[in-house]
Amino acid sequence: MDDFLTIQSIQNRDRQVYEALFHNHYHQLVRFAEGMIFDPDLAQDLVQSLFIHLWENAANINIKSSLKAYLFMAVKNRCLNCLKELQIRDKNELLYLEGMLNSDSSEDIDPQLLDRLNFSLAQLPDKMVEIVKLKYLENRKLRDIAVQLNISENTVKTQLLRSKRKLRKLLQVAPALIMVIKEVFRNI
Repeated sequence: MDDFLTIQSIQNRDRQVYEALFHNHYHQLVRFAEGMIFDPDLAQDLVQSLFIHLWENAANINIKSSLKAYLFMAVKNRCLNCLKELQIRDKNELLYLEGMLNSDSSEDIDPQLLDRLNFSLAQLPDKMVEIVKLKYLENRKLRDIAVQLNISENTVKTQLLRSKRKLRKLLQVAPALIMVIKEVFRNI
């Protein structure tokens, strides 16, 4: 079936054509999205949301190229938007984390959260914990940390980024967990 007929059939709510389109392109589109965002679950969500959008808005979709090209471009755009969102959220979380680490308030720390954080920190390499401690507890500059540990500033930056990612993954970042990081680093 050519692209024009496929779109026309979907616009006419032909479920079989829609399902065939889904099955013919879903796995390719997911692999394509994974290559951009490196998160298999998120890649599946993005592709599924594209197909839902296609079904719900079929009457308004105007495809000027091939249907396959349209699907790949739509996935690419969704991935780029997602990456932009993650970058903004990442920056905001880092600012929040730095604010929490620099504040003196560590009241009402949930012991279970503290245990999870201690467990997560134990999973990180010692050097990484040391760099995070120097940066956030002692408020040291990257250059000073690099000199003290006899490593490059880029290594310090890389280790800080990796520690943030690893902690986020290990903790599945909840705002309440971020609040206890300062307290835990004091105990290390």
